[in-house]
Amino acid sequence: MERVVNCMHVKIDENSSFIYLEDIELMFAAQSILQDEPVHDLCSQIYGQDSIAAQKRKYHFLHEVFKTLEPNFVHGMLEPLLTYPLADFTLDEYRRHLQQMEPAEFIQLFFSLTDTGTADIANAINNDKALEALYFDRPYLCNSYLGFQSLLRQSQRYIEEYFSLAEELRTEAFAEMFKAAGPDVTELLDKVKAGLKDMPYLEFSQQLMGKTFRNRGPYASFTFSPSLFLPYRAIRLFGRDQILFVSIRPKTLRDEEMLQQLKAIADSTRFKIISLLGENSPLRGLDIAEALSLAPSTVSHHMEQLKQAGLITEEQVKNSKYYSLSKNNIQALISRLSETLGK
Repeated sequence: MERVVNCMHVKIDENSSFIYLEDIELMFAAQSILQDEPVHDLCSQIYGQDSIAAQKRKYHFLHEVFKTLEPNFVHGMLEPLLTYPLADFTLDEYRRHLQQMEPAEFIQLFFSLTDTGTADIANAINNDKALEALYFDRPYLCNSYLGFQSLLRQSQRYIEEYFSLAEELRTEAFAEMFKAAGPDVTELLDKVKAGLKDMPYLEFSQQLMGKTFRNRGPYASFTFSPSLFLPYRAIRLFGRDQILFVSIRPKTLRDEEMLQQLKAIADSTRFKIISLLGENSPLRGLDIAEALSLAPSTVSHHMEQLKQAGLITEEQVKNSKYYSLSKNNIQALISRLSETLGK
């Protein structure tokens, strides 16, 4: 189809802007496919399961390495957006931007390795012992040594396959769905404008995302971006600035999701954890273990159950994970119960 890049860029005030970009939506569509569509099935609707399976076979290196990444780092291709002018974003230019980086610089941004110099990463790329040290010192990055090795030493291939997959998703059906989202995009723009009149940037960001942030800046600027294809309800990138991507899909709670959430909080220990996070968050797993007199391994098990149910969020800070309530999902559960039991 003819290449037409569609975008919306609205300057809200001196420190904030609102951006909706077709090419970033293509990245999110690729991301959703690589994650096996965990939140929505829009890609299956557009491209079909057979086409998606064929794409995974075609880009088998990308898919296999991607599946070894820990959940906090599957969005690593988005992290360099914090150093890139979003107003000028296109897939081609962003691909070139990443490919022109030194591999060590790309890996540093990909994993947010602010505590590791590029010289150490470059040494790991070229030296097996240094690679092993980097991997085993940071097991929270990747769940496979071979996957980690492949990403570090073949980052150019990873970048090329990622963007080739995203570009293949540029179809007429995709463009139609992107265009049809216009009213929902405008609705979120109005919500952001109104919210920033009444609340500070960070507090409004927390309200929009439905969580309490561990990292609170300060940030030089705030960008808000709606998404239809985002494989999450929201995702936040932060460094010198903050970028907040927010889903504009209707929030629907399926019966099986509601039952999973009710089962999760029916356990007395998990209910205590939820109550504790409601009073004081974000908290580390060790903080929760100490407050409730539990073994850290027990807390880890329960946090995984709560995370799978969508009731909590986590924010990785070096070796620690900070947990907060997923307030939007909890409110959706309360509303669904009210609707169901109030009939």
